[in-house]
Amino acid sequence: MIYVSFVLPAYKAKFLKQAIDSILHQRYTNFELIIVDDASPENLKEIVDRYTDERISYYRNEKNLGGRNLVDQWNHCIQYANGEYIVLAADDDLYHEDYLQQCVALAQKYPDVDLIRARVAQIDEENQLIGIDGILPEFTSKYQYLHYWFAGVAFTCIGNYMFKAKPLKESQFINFPSAFCSDAATAIMMAEQGVANTAEMLFSFRISTIHLSSSRKHLKEKLHANTQFYKWLFALRYDKPKDPLDLYCYHRIAHHHIYNKCVYDYYNQVIKFLPVSKLGYMKYCTLLSAKDKKKMVLRYFFDKIFKR
Repeated sequence: MIYVSFVLPAYKAKFLKQAIDSILHQRYTNFELIIVDDASPENLKEIVDRYTDERISYYRNEKNLGGRNLVDQWNHCIQYANGEYIVLAADDDLYHEDYLQQCVALAQKYPDVDLIRARVAQIDEENQLIGIDGILPEFTSKYQYLHYWFAGVAFTCIGNYMFKAKPLKESQFINFPSAFCSDAATAIMMAEQGVANTAEMLFSFRISTIHLSSSRKHLKEKLHANTQFYKWLFALRYDKPKDPLDLYCYHRIAHHHIYNKCVYDYYNQVIKFLPVSKLGYMKYCTLLSAKDKKKMVLRYFFDKIFKR
């Protein structure tokens, strides 16, 4: 049986019990749960100590790593993992009871694949469904996976993936400011041998006021992360494939398509949320042409005037 490590870097107490319960209630039981308390000011150990499940291991960092560099904390935490596969959980997201069973079945069916992806449901603080993921084929090549990501079919987060442990530990999670875009880049990196995907939504990603990716407090970091991420994407050198479907996707992820997605993300992830007083952040959109920067400023004021 495949042995899986759920690795849970923890800092917030609010949803931690729900997160732990969703992991422990998996139908597939051959796993460990490693909880790494990132020097939280809240008493997370008190929550963990309520459990008597022998699959749980608890560690506490002497210093808060995630506050300085979240991806460093992720890479630190996975070193505790003993499994053949790793799931990077969070202290506020939830797993369907069939998550691991279906992901392990795909890992057995596609043993050469380093990345298993579960479809994602988006939930609010009351666990109400507020968004759904697209459906990917059961197996996608790296070309197809990147195309689906560009097309916005695949919702991007990190906790829905089951990574093969050895290549992940060797390469580690890709480090961008405040972990923005690190999830997408790491998944693309791990998709080299293709991606196996579940048809059902087996992972619930929580959108909340305390979630980093939902925060409007780190907009400058998001701009820097977008720049580093798209530089990384521009540097990808995929060989031209022979398979017709892969060839179609290969052309859809060409340089000019990446650039257009970069323009889109600069605006929709950061610029449109800026107050007028911080519109000078436009200077951090370093991958844009002067013409596109002017267009973006005009769009910004158009949207403000018409409250789009």
